[in-house]
Amino acid sequence: MKIVLISCVSKKLNHKARAKELYISSLFKFNMGYAKSMNPDKIFILSAKYGLLNLEDEIEPYNETLNEKKDSDIKEWADKVLKKLAKEADLEKDEIIFLAGEKYRKHLLPQIKNYKIPLEGLGIGKQLEFLKQKTENKCKEIHQIFNSMKRYSFPFNEEEIPKNGIYVLFEKGEIGHGKDRVVRVGTHTGKSQLPSRLMQHFVNENKDRSIFRKNIGRAILSKEKDPFLEYWEIDLTTRNSRDKFLSSIDLEKQKQIEKKVTDYIQRNLSFIVFPIEEKGKRLETESKIISTISKCKECKPSGNWLGLFSPKEKIRKSGLWQVNELYKTGLTNKDIEELGKIIR
Repeated sequence: MKIVLISCVSKKLNHKARAKELYISSLFKFNMGYAKSMNPDKIFILSAKYGLLNLEDEIEPYNETLNEKKDSDIKEWADKVLKKLAKEADLEKDEIIFLAGEKYRKHLLPQIKNYKIPLEGLGIGKQLEFLKQKTENKCKEIHQIFNSMKRYSFPFNEEEIPKNGIYVLFEKGEIGHGKDRVVRVGTHTGKSQLPSRLMQHFVNENKDRSIFRKNIGRAILSKEKDPFLEYWEIDLTTRNSRDKFLSSIDLEKQKQIEKKVTDYIQRNLSFIVFPIEEKGKRLETESKIISTISKCKECKPSGNWLGLFSPKEKIRKSGLWQVNELYKTGLTNKDIEELGKIIR
């Protein structure tokens, strides 16, 4: 097994929370992201107060660090950690990876045969630099993969689109990692619906059936300071909503905006697609790709990107035409390997 141990940090929430959410410093978050990217069997947190923590353990915030303890107290703390760790791992055979400072490792290492310390000898600044690079490289890697694939633009042949899978959108003028920058990742929940989902975005003029179209329209109206934005927000999908709002909406104006959205998408957007048959796997992969891109510090929109006029802050900040699945768990090395196999 591969086990990762991450040390606690001083910056925490001020209320009880799960261990993986209690610590809120940039260093801890980057360590957690790096740990997950290694695809370990288990991740634990080394807490100065609580010892060895599972990520799901609920704990109260505390103000305690090993840096303030005597060596004898640290030794006693380490003995408790080792006793608990021995129930979770084979200290003779399993690989233990430390993302933890010297005082957290000192009395643990002599009892562990197979260990690695990726950040050994690095100050906090260098650690953050190393961890950021590891995170951002994944974004660069998937941009290279996606940019190497067959590109579609409007008009496209629906017969060439897999029935079940994921689409990745690019936009003219947007660059990331020296390649065309990904601006949206999407999939579908219904069976064999990927071609029709793309038609909903590119062709069908109904913003209530395509959140992507709705977001493009929002940005266009906001850029033009058009008060019709208030009516564009209204969803007319349900009968109750139509009975309540339809008479107050200028439908001719709405058609004009729909045509602007269509024109913008068809002129500026292109995409790649790849198949994933199983729904759960599609949704998981979509989420991880979105999270990987949204967390990248280098992959940002140009100053001319239409999305910067969006009333949705998450769109403006992420550089992606979406507000869900941002900043969550990104792709691991194993995920990218699997992605490469699917695409090949």
